[in-house]
Amino acid sequence: MKSRMCPTNLAAFSLVELLVAVAILGLLGGVGGAAYQKAIVKTSLTAEVTAAKNLTQAYLLSASENGGRFLPAYDQTARSQTVLNAQGRPLSMSEAKIRYPFRLAPYFKYQMEGTILVNRNESQISRQMGNRGTMYDYGLSIFPALGINRYLVGGSVSRSGVVEYPSEVIQFDGQAEKSVVVFASAGTEGIDGYEYVIPPNGPRGQWSGARWTPDVDPSSYGHVSARFDGKAVAAFLDGSVRALSIDELRDMRLWSRNAALANDPNYRPQ
Repeated sequence: MKSRMCPTNLAAFSLVELLVAVAILGLLGGVGGAAYQKAIVKTSLTAEVTAAKNLTQAYLLSASENGGRFLPAYDQTARSQTVLNAQGRPLSMSEAKIRYPFRLAPYFKYQMEGTILVNRNESQISRQMGNRGTMYDYGLSIFPALGINRYLVGGSVSRSGVVEYPSEVIQFDGQAEKSVVVFASAGTEGIDGYEYVIPPNGPRGQWSGARWTPDVDPSSYGHVSARFDGKAVAAFLDGSVRALSIDELRDMRLWSRNAALANDPNYRPQ
């Protein structure tokens, strides 16, 4: 009589072999996850670089059509003006008029996606403000993905038309002026976007001296957000766009006409 094969005679993995197999699978999964995350960051960075180029082209076009005068980042005289939203309707909220996005919009043909709205900030704005109407327009005005160098390019204009830091506000000429940052990746707590960025030595604030970490509030660094593996997108008035670390961006010559002319990386606007 033939004996039946006992299950214990079958080849089987030992506990050690099983643990090794699990470890290998975990390692491969981790490598795959890291590669996927790196690809996501690269794709997001590319989208923001493209947006920075689009905004800078629009900003230079605005200057060329206005006698070389750069569009003010914040213009309170616009409260009494007619400023249109992306649907061609007049904005009803004055606070949405005075910030740069809708005043610059005619020069990028109101294509908010790929200029003001980039990567995650559209869904973040919609969650907080809704996805249409007055509050949504307000959200677009205050949370663009790229903030403008508010005081040192174009300036901030009061209701009476007075420009803050007038010695810094530059015209559309001169090589030193063109090297200055005009837009940079911006953020505030919970949203990948903010209307303006402030240089490391002010005016109106100074960056933290601490090392930047992914969980930091961007307001500690003038609302500059280094969300791309520790780097932020910076767009310059000569049309160039670079991804720079927070430490690289601490150089005031990148932000200020006067700092660039004086070759002073620690310059403080007066």
